[in-house]
Amino acid sequence: PDPQRVFVALGFGFFAELTLPEALRHLERRSSLLQRLSDSLTQDGAKIRAHIRLVLEVTPPPSQAAPPHLWAPPPTLCPSPRACGSCRGCRSPPR
Repeated sequence: PDPQRVFVALGFGFFAELTLPEALRHLERRSSLLQRLSDSLTQDGAKIRAHIRLVLEVTPPPSQAAPPHLWAPPPTLCPSPRACGSCRGCRSPPR
């Protein structure tokens, strides 16, 4: 084995045999790429956390929110089957 050359993992099971200066240059580029990716993900995470905090500040806690039965008015039903002539006796809302 030549001590002036090293194997560097490139990914997906591939390796490159590089000289020491080539290996250092490759590792510096790889480190820079990973640092930029990490910074980008950190910024994305900060934005997501800020949005979550904003939503939590605007939304009332569940104990203060309106009960589900107050969200929408109940549908009005025919007073008796066949009363409107259009419900076919099924107690569906009148037209």
